[in-house]
Amino acid sequence: MTGALVVFRKELWSYCTGPVSWMIAVVFYLWRGYELTSLCRYADAMRADPDVFSSWTYTLSSTSAMVIFVPGLLTMRAFAEERRTGSIETLMTAPVTDFGVVLGKWGAALAFYSLLWLPSALLLAVLQAAPFLGTELSFGPVFAAYLGMFLLSALLLAVGCLCSSLTDNVLLAAILAILFDIGLLSLPNLVRNNLGDLAQSYYVRELLDKLDVGRNFNDWFARGLIDTSQVAFFVGGVLFCLYLCTSAVAARRLA
Repeated sequence: MTGALVVFRKELWSYCTGPVSWMIAVVFYLWRGYELTSLCRYADAMRADPDVFSSWTYTLSSTSAMVIFVPGLLTMRAFAEERRTGSIETLMTAPVTDFGVVLGKWGAALAFYSLLWLPSALLLAVLQAAPFLGTELSFGPVFAAYLGMFLLSALLLAVGCLCSSLTDNVLLAAILAILFDIGLLSLPNLVRNNLGDLAQSYYVRELLDKLDVGRNFNDWFARGLIDTSQVAFFVGGVLFCLYLCTSAVAARRLA
């Protein structure tokens, strides 16, 4: 665990000092600030229930961009860049296990990604002021939605690390991760619509329902409800991807 902590600190520092990371943060919050302002005006004009406002914020295009593109962009250099430059050889000879390396890199990406989301909670607090909504938002939906977003992000970042460990091409690693993110969010519904009667079969229906993370997020987490089966799905997916990533790194050590 000491080795994993060293890798975690090194990677987190590189995220915090890297220009790409902060370019993502600036673009995201300029975009999100504009969208939230427009959403406040719409909610005021429609006299919408403040309890549903927090769930609306997760349907914004800035949220979709953060979920689809940012995990792959953050993790694309995790292993691919080190393989390209040859620094992976030094890392492989360091006194740290393969799983420690993977855990440290994934943990650093998750920590920085969480930091990117943290100010959005402050924005919700600001929106409770009189010039905007002028009322308090329900804490339950906000907490559950952030928990769901954290679990989904952990899975997507684990996939990003896996993709980065499979190639020495940084751009290819990012594209693979982004394609997986798009598939995870869109394929279950697409498959359901094209299977016809087969989609009504119990096992097929249950499988597609569990894999449909977008609908489950909107039906559960965004409404303030926590589905334990979805929590188990995300945790299991993270562990599986980290295992595959560790196997890829180990194969590199033995090569």
